[in-house]
Amino acid sequence: MLAPAGCIPPIPEGFDSPDPAMRLQAIAEAGRHRDLSAVPDLIEQLESTDPGARLMAIRALERITGETLGYDYAAPLWERGNAVVRWRRWYRQHAATDGTPIPPSNR
Repeated sequence: MLAPAGCIPPIPEGFDSPDPAMRLQAIAEAGRHRDLSAVPDLIEQLESTDPGARLMAIRALERITGETLGYDYAAPLWERGNAVVRWRRWYRQHAATDGTPIPPSNR
């Protein structure tokens, strides 16, 4: 049985979407626009089970911050985990007290 039109909740967009294509689009947009507010979401995407999402997330982070912190999207899980810890530490050190990231230096 089909639900009446307008009764199906929309699929959330962005990083929290269950649709992988929507998540990849959010990652790409964040990198393209150098969206500093997306840095925490991009760091979270480094732990994705999708290697494509991990690759796009690290490229977006590199574009935004100028850093990779040694993260390799294809590395073993333990190695990626260590790099994610470095990213979280980096973010804590570079975020303002209100949670807004400090713009990276121009390289």
